[in-house]
Amino acid sequence: MADMIIGARGKGNKTPPPRVDLTPMVDLGFLLITFFMFTTTLAAPRTLELNMPSKERPDSPTAFPEESTLTLLPGPGHRVYYYNGKFSGADTLSSVPLQQVVKLVAARKAHAAALPASISARAHQLHVIIRPADGSRFEDLVTVLDAMLIDQIDIYAVADISPQEAALMIPVRH
Repeated sequence: MADMIIGARGKGNKTPPPRVDLTPMVDLGFLLITFFMFTTTLAAPRTLELNMPSKERPDSPTAFPEESTLTLLPGPGHRVYYYNGKFSGADTLSSVPLQQVVKLVAARKAHAAALPASISARAHQLHVIIRPADGSRFEDLVTVLDAMLIDQIDIYAVADISPQEAALMIPVRH
């Protein structure tokens, strides 16, 4: 605690000022730091659940109804290239800025829900295929996956881009 040194008083003796021992205070500080470190919860890791197609059966492709299929191609320059149904060349490929992908997916979801009743019930749900290009950034893929969660798209897959799609991504009408 506090040490008080009291010396003999005299004409030539100067009394030193009282000295406070801070060792117990430092010990208490470390005990408190240790207590709060053990009792606090650190930031929980944030993960995104992503189910990839099985590679065990590559010979059996998944069938998607063309009327309600949207293929998104995150590309260079923070743009998302897309086409509906089957890929048939440059005339079907369009692009939007990355910030508008949520609106695009919402519009396609509404279009799929408005299909005639004569089409199967599976076709009334939007099926999205995401194929990131070589020039795209990881953040762009995460933004597109976030758009699936925002628009509540249950059926989507991440796949490799085909060489035909990659070759046509740059000369696209906007």
